[in-house]
Amino acid sequence: MNSSLRAKLVMDAISRAIDCDFQVASNLMGEIFRNSTGQQIYGVCCGLADAARQTLVRLYGHQGPETMWALAAPDPDYEPQHPAHAFSLRFITAFANGDMETCQALYLAASKASADDYAHSVIALLGDVARLARRALLQLAEGGEEPVADPH
Repeated sequence: MNSSLRAKLVMDAISRAIDCDFQVASNLMGEIFRNSTGQQIYGVCCGLADAARQTLVRLYGHQGPETMWALAAPDPDYEPQHPAHAFSLRFITAFANGDMETCQALYLAASKASADDYAHSVIALLGDVARLARRALLQLAEGGEEPVADPH
């Protein structure tokens, strides 16, 4: 699979996940997994995390030079203890803060887990990106044009 097709499939998966069409989004990610190397999947994770970072900026504005992003579980029913969700929140946070060494370490740890846990980690990342995008879309639909809160 070439990088253009992979990028298109990732964007399609994000779009489907935002629309809560999780089965199709999961199928698209499965196709990406089957036709990509570990390094390419790391690039997919970085692309997903960058989409999350851009959404965070849309929601909360740019962080100051002395501040860092910190993400917490979005609701009480969320399972932050599940390794896939912990991976996702930590990966997005590290990427948003420009900490690529942590991103690489998190990805390496996820890739060395079982094949199912590895796939679940990337799918959780996709789900969290979609959740953030839905929040931004809701804000936009409500007429919000400026960031609604400070990220601190």
